[in-house]
This record gives sequence, structure tokens and C-alpha cells, in this order.
Amino acid sequence: MLNKEKAREITQKLISYTKNHADVAMYNAGQKLTRFANSEIHQNVEIENTIVSLTVSAGKKQASCQSNVFDDESLKKLASDADTMLAFAQDGEFDLIPTEVQDIPETKNDSRLAETYDIKGRTAALKRCVASLDKDYTTAGAISLDSQMNVFASSSGAFCYGMFDSVRFSAVVTHKDEATGYGAVQANSLENCTIDKAFGIAYDKAKAAINPEFTDLGAYTVILEPAAVGNLLMFLLMSLNGARYQKGLSFASGKLGEKLFGDNFTVNDDVTNPATMQRLFDGEGNRRQAITLIEKGVLKNVLHCARTAQKAGVKPTGHATGVSGDGGMPLNVIMSGGDSSMPEMISSLKKGILVTHFHYCNFVNPKTAQLTGLTRDGTFLIEDGKISKPLRNMRFTEGLLNAFSNIKALSKDLTIVPMFTGPALLPSVIIEDFHFTSGQKT
Repeated sequence: MLNKEKAREITQKLISYTKNHADVAMYNAGQKLTRFANSEIHQNVEIENTIVSLTVSAGKKQASCQSNVFDDESLKKLASDADTMLAFAQDGEFDLIPTEVQDIPETKNDSRLAETYDIKGRTAALKRCVASLDKDYTTAGAISLDSQMNVFASSSGAFCYGMFDSVRFSAVVTHKDEATGYGAVQANSLENCTIDKAFGIAYDKAKAAINPEFTDLGAYTVILEPAAVGNLLMFLLMSLNGARYQKGLSFASGKLGEKLFGDNFTVNDDVTNPATMQRLFDGEGNRRQAITLIEKGVLKNVLHCARTAQKAGVKPTGHATGVSGDGGMPLNVIMSGGDSSMPEMISSLKKGILVTHFHYCNFVNPKTAQLTGLTRDGTFLIEDGKISKPLRNMRFTEGLLNAFSNIKALSKDLTIVPMFTGPALLPSVIIEDFHFTSGQKT
């Protein structure tokens, strides 16, 4: 992992080696990973790879090259290759958009994570989890200590550096009769790294899921736990990308400012919340903004990089991934909760289904936000305000606009949920008229 001084030295050298305007991004996702299966550790992996990406621009032309070798000759060759590619590049849609020099603070890192979850610490955590299991249960999953470094520098004088650690843990507990339960956590601070609690949830789910039964298919009122909410929300937010919006590939295209969901559905992307991913600038060196995406069901904003922002006549939101013109991705998702609790939700239903989480989710039609996927690791029938029995896994096929317009209750408490884009803070929800279209009978 490069410190700030070394990163500045490499980026400034690279900028000096090109005759064109240069934007330099460096990224390192160092990972110390421990995998386990059948209640035994079977793999320890340590990955450290820093990538530098040089993008050179002139007028409407742009070219990019990457490398992970940082000696002077390699950096000179990288710059020369980029300049050569630029000479043969065709004009693009946009003129050069230099990044403004911005005052961006460094990320505050919790160094206790690296001290606590080195290889001995990860082993000790897993040993505690396995020791809690009865003889009829086994567990599988992974725990990793991740160290992320991000750097951006440009010919305009911009320079940003950030580094932070996080821990990610997920586990499936399996009974000898194949009932399973799931628990996970992702955290940037030691206080939020509740591995034992997450594992206990997985264990309890597995115990409750023994001898599942098939139930009739059709529309149900469902209680989605935070992980299941995250499975759906990730696909919804992917569609709030400036590039997809402008190309007409999103359900949201042309609908900015319209009410698309229910009054109780509000989602923010808030980098100021320390429980979410603490990357304070984006892949173009712009300060990441706290932004309301959906407010009381109204589509308020989409995420913009410099180029999609220019096309929309707005300022960048600070969500660029570093791929030119891609719009942006949310990293700091927070969905507002309500005033209920899980026991209250369960007791309020005459009949319904409780879902732990989904998997194998994918769009049926991204332009209408219709999604399909399978329940997994703990699905239960609710009857007369109580969990009556475990259910076999089922496939759902549902429109996300319909689902997030039919929220009837939300939990007061928000849970940290690992998502593709980083840890999110999400409630449990009750959704009416949620459709299950096929199921596992035997």
C-alpha cells in the first residue's frame, strides 16, 4: 500500500512524462481473505495490487492506459503509449473537462480493524463461531480484511488521496438435513464489526428452517429483512446512473421529478455517514456529494460523472467510477426507516412470507425494472401473526416500481448490509402484492 507521499511522487512523474492534459487515478484493493467450509478453514489468500490509470486528453480526443509497474522507465512508456493512442483516437462527444482543485479531507481510518483481524484474529473469530455449533451443523463462508487506497491527480493541479480498512464477513450455517441460515456484516469500524452476532443470526435461521414445506404460489404480503431489501435496492439504484438515464436504458429515463414510488420510500446516498464506505472523492477527483435519490417516492436525482453532468447541464455529483462518461454508482446508500419493529411486523400479518435474502437476481426487463430471483437461507410462512413453518425456496418475479410503491411498514432500526457497492443502512419492510412464480416442491 502506497503512502500519500509516494503516491504523489508517482502521479506527478507520470503527469510530467506526457505532453497532453493528464488525469491519473491509482487504486489498490488489498485483501487478506480467509475462506472456510465444512467448519474448517480451507484457504488463506493475501492480494496486493496497485493499478495506475493514465488518461490523456486533447480537444475531444481521449486515450487511456494502465499499469502496475512504477519504475521511471515503465512510467515513461505508459505515458508514451497513451500519447500515441491519443494521436490516432477519433473525436468523442465531449471537450476536455478539467477537474477543479478541491479541498477534500483524508478518510479517517480505524486502524484497530487491521490489528484485530490479522490472520490470527480472523482465525480466532472463526474458531468462536464453529465452537458455538451443535454436532448436526456445519458452516461455510469467508472473512476478509480489506484495505482500499484511492488516488487522483491531474494536470490541473488536483491531488486527492484516501485509504481505509474494512472487514467483510458472511456465513451460511447448514443442518445435516440441508436447512440453511445466513448472516453477514461489513464494517469500517471495530464497533460495527459484529461478526459473532451475524453468525448467531445464521445459526438461528438454520435451526428454524429444518423440514421446509411447499406453499401455494401467487401474490403474498412479504416481510423482507434488510439483506433482502438490499438485493432489490441494488438493482433499482443501478438504474439511477446518469449514462443509462440519458441513453433511455433506465426505468427512470425522462421521469426526473416524477412520483414513481410510495410516500414512505426515501433513499439517500450520504458519504457523511461513517457506517458507509468512506471514499470521499470519485474516480474523476470530484468531491463525493451527499445526495437524495428518491424522496417520499419522488425521483429527485440521478448520479453524474463530469460528462453526463455536462450533458444534463448540472454539476457532477461525485459518483464517477473512473470510466469516462459512465455516469456514476452509489457507494453510501441509506434507506429511511419507519416506526415499526420485526416482532410488530410479524404480529400484524394474518398471512405472509418472511424472506431472509435473495440470490441469482437479475433483470427481466431493465427498462421497466422487472426483476426475478430466488429466496435463500431462511424463508418462513407467517400465519395469524406468528411464524408457523419454514418454506422451500421460491422464485419471485416482480416489478421494483410496484414493490417499492406497496411498502406498508418499515422498521425503525437500520441494519448495516453488505452490498455490491459497499455497506448500506437499510430497514426491514412489509411489501404487499409480491409475486412468487415458481417453487421447489421436493
